Formats: sequence, structure tokens, C-alpha cells
Amino acid sequence: MRVVAQEAGMSLGQLQNYFASRTAMLSFAMEFASEQTAVRVDQGLEKLGDRPHPRDVLRLTLAEMLPLHADARATSRMSAAYVLEALHDEAVHEQARRGLSQGRALVEQLVRQAIADGYIDSGLDPATETNLLLALTGFTSLIELDVIEPQDALAAIDVHLDRLFSSTRPA
Repeated sequence: MRVVAQEAGMSLGQLQNYFASRTAMLSFAMEFASEQTAVRVDQGLEKLGDRPHPRDVLRLTLAEMLPLHADARATSRMSAAYVLEALHDEAVHEQARRGLSQGRALVEQLVRQAIADGYIDSGLDPATETNLLLALTGFTSLIELDVIEPQDALAAIDVHLDRLFSSTRPA
């Protein structure tokens, strides 16, 4: 917290007026980052038009989860710290679990709707397809540590989405 106070140009006491602990500060930062991510996704959806193809919605969502620009990189790094904190703090663990579960449910809802609308083969299991899509966000560490380039992660996402959506076309 001393480092954050110094970076903010305030005393530790001033910072503690806002945040009682490092955990409280980190939780606030993650909530704010999550809200900003949702805003960016909403803006991206607006650019896709009134009735975007579900493939485009899923690509946008997955891409926003990767550290492809400054805001997403900051979120990625905070998220890593948050997960580490969650491993040692039950309250943070529950908050992180709840947030991730809500995000996963949203992706599964998109997959289920795409199946219902005939964009994805109805024989596929929505839960498994959701898990496979979210596994693609595992590119985060590879991008952050310069193992792969961001465009390579996006290319892999595109290949997977092409496979997922190629099996059937709505009438």
C-alpha cells in the first residue's frame, strides 16, 4: 500500500482513509476493471450493429479478456494479483469465484443461444463448448511473457470459432 500511496502522491494514512487494507484496495480495483471491461464490450457490441452474429460477439468477448491493449494489460496484471490473493483469503476467494462464475455464465448463455438459433450444432454440449472457449483466455500468460504474439492468440481464437460455427448454418 505504501507504493500505491507514493504513486498516487499521497501519504499512506490518506490512502487508508479510502482502503482499510491491501485486499480492500485490490477488490475495488478489480471491480472497477471489470466495469471498464464491460463498458468496452458494450461499445464493441454497438459497433457490431443491431443483430450481431454470435460468432462476432464471442470473439469480441474473448478478445477483451486478453491483454491486447493497455487497459486490458492492466486488468490482466491486477487479475493475476487478485487470484493469488484469493488463494489465501476466503472472502476474496468467494468474491473472485462469484465474478468468474458470472462471467462464465454469460459466455454459456451466448453459446446456448447460438445453439438454439442454429448457429452451432445442437449436438454439442454448451457447457463443454463454453469451457473450451474460456480456455482460450489462457493465452494471457503467453502474451504477457512474450511467448506468443497477440495476433497469434487471435488467430487461434478465430480458428476455434470458425470450427465451432462451421458445422451448421441457420436457415
